[in-house]
Amino acid sequence: MNDIDLTMFCPHCQKHTSIQIANARYQGQYGGWYKTPAIWRKDDAKEWWIGICNSCHEPVLILNQCEVIFPQGLPSPTDNNIPDPMRTDLIEAKICYAVSAYRGCAVLAGRSIQSTCINKGAKKAKLVDQLNELKTTGTITVDLFEWANVVRWVRNDAAHPNENQVTKEDAEDILKLAEQFLHVIYVAPAIAKEQKAKKGKSL
Repeated sequence: MNDIDLTMFCPHCQKHTSIQIANARYQGQYGGWYKTPAIWRKDDAKEWWIGICNSCHEPVLILNQCEVIFPQGLPSPTDNNIPDPMRTDLIEAKICYAVSAYRGCAVLAGRSIQSTCINKGAKKAKLVDQLNELKTTGTITVDLFEWANVVRWVRNDAAHPNENQVTKEDAEDILKLAEQFLHVIYVAPAIAKEQKAKKGKSL
């Protein structure tokens, strides 16, 4: 087990970091305290071990050569410039993706888009109408409108009973589109504002 070199997005701190085998502390027969790698061998096919994040030092439970990791690391960190509730929606979508709940991922990705529409002043009730509002006012571009509609279509398939399945590839694509949408709306302006402030410019 000592030769494992595992890196992942930590489910606790969301940083991309390496994971090391934890030490288990136990008391010896005569009262002294000792350390040993935290590994439990069920049989020849299953060896569970506790890994520790090198950044936040929180644990994860791992089977063999990373066949199972619990809690599963998220596919990517979520930018702090995305405000709540959009950021929370996106993080929950990533959690769903990480545990193979692809319909849940699509629904929450769609929720992040609708939360953005409301945050940006859309007044109508339905997402399709909210997106049209933002396109009409120039709040979003035609490209962003199209990306968001793709997310909406898959969100609808996920949220309502029908014959359409949401595959892993669908969920991955929808997650990327939703995150890019949020980056254009929130992250890019925040970066631009910060850089202009550094140079003494005003927006």
